[in-house]
Amino acid sequence: MREAPQTRLVRPAGAGAETVLVLILCGAILITSTVIVALRTAPAVQTALANWQIDARMDLTAAEQGINADLRIAADDIAVALQGGEVPTAEALAAEALAPFLKDATTGARGGHAWVTIEGSDGFTGWLGRSASPELAGSMLLRIAADGETTRKAGISVWLKRSTTATVARLTDEALISSGWKEITIRYDASVTRDLRP
Repeated sequence: MREAPQTRLVRPAGAGAETVLVLILCGAILITSTVIVALRTAPAVQTALANWQIDARMDLTAAEQGINADLRIAADDIAVALQGGEVPTAEALAAEALAPFLKDATTGARGGHAWVTIEGSDGFTGWLGRSASPELAGSMLLRIAADGETTRKAGISVWLKRSTTATVARLTDEALISSGWKEITIRYDASVTRDLRP
C-alpha cells in the first residue's frame, strides 16, 4: 500500500530575532560609551596671565615672534658658555652668526635691534636689543640666571618693551616689571587655532 504524499511547509530561516538582539547590543554599547566619555571629560581650564606677562602666540607681532624664537634657541648655547664661566658679548654672539644678534638682510624688517650685554646684575646676565622700529618689533631682553643648573632650565626668560629707549637698570622681575617690561610666556591651555581672549 502506498502512502499518500505529504506536504510540509518549510519556512525560510528568519533573521528577525537576531537583528533585534544585535540592535539592542549596539544601542547598549553606544549609551555606555557616551556616559563614560561624558563622565571622564575634564572642562577646559584657561590660565590667566599676570598683567606683566604677554602671550607669545597671540600678543606678539610676527617679527617679535621670530626674535623670541631665535632668543630661546640662542639661550641654550649662551647658557653653556655661562656655565663654563664665560659671558659672551653681543658682538661675540654676532661673530658666531647666532640669530638674532647677527645683522643680516632680515634685521631691518624685524625692528633693526642693536644688541648690548648687561653683565652680572642681581644674579642674572642679560642681552638687550633696542628696537629702531617698535611698530615692527619692540625692544627685547634675554635674561639668563647665572647659577649653574637652573641656567639651562627655568633660569631663561625673554622680556618685551615696545619702546626705542628701553633701558635696564636691574634684571630682577620687580625692576623689569616696574619699568614697563613684559615677560613673554606661552599658555598651553589655549588652542593655536582659536582665539580665547574675551
